[in-house]
Amino acid sequence: MYEVDIIERVIRNIAHEVRNPLTTVKGYAQLLSQKNDPALIAKSQSMIIEQSERIDTIFTQLYDAFTVPDDDIGECSFPEVFHTVVDESPFREYITIECNAQFNMSLYVNRLQQCIYSIINGFNWKYFSGASLHISAIKESHCTVSICFSGVVFDSIPEDTFYYPFQCKQFFSRGTELFKVYCIAKRSGWQFAFLQLRNEFTIDIPM
Repeated sequence: MYEVDIIERVIRNIAHEVRNPLTTVKGYAQLLSQKNDPALIAKSQSMIIEQSERIDTIFTQLYDAFTVPDDDIGECSFPEVFHTVVDESPFREYITIECNAQFNMSLYVNRLQQCIYSIINGFNWKYFSGASLHISAIKESHCTVSICFSGVVFDSIPEDTFYYPFQCKQFFSRGTELFKVYCIAKRSGWQFAFLQLRNEFTIDIPM
């Protein structure tokens, strides 16, 4: 039943996201059929094209979120695996990496890096200009990767449904970044979680 609930909520979120541009397309299409003003016709055509492209972008982003990178399990060094992603990020000046815990383990390296990439580059840094984040990892009975934000409060994000598409669009510009991380984690046998009180996203990776 839990999976059925997830599917229902995902469909609801997608329908809501698509309905807005569809409503705009419908409105301008009706206007186009009723008016003969060349300027108004040109504007209507432009808006219909723009909103159609927006719908196409929504489905492209969703397809990308469902696409899990092909990957083989390989040896991974912490925290070097984080530096590979962060050093290439345009937002690296806002990101710190915990370097005290150094260890190796075998996992899907490319998938983990894609998860980190989606979170740090998908976050709406321009809107939350005072934000920063800290990445760390600990290895005990399993490996826990932590991505903890400061300077922003995710108080409107529910802990149980935070990864649903477009659920966190206020904070993540595309709205599908966290869903992509969830899909990767699910297919890799990992656990992706959000701790609201700590503004922290975690990825638990079994040994």
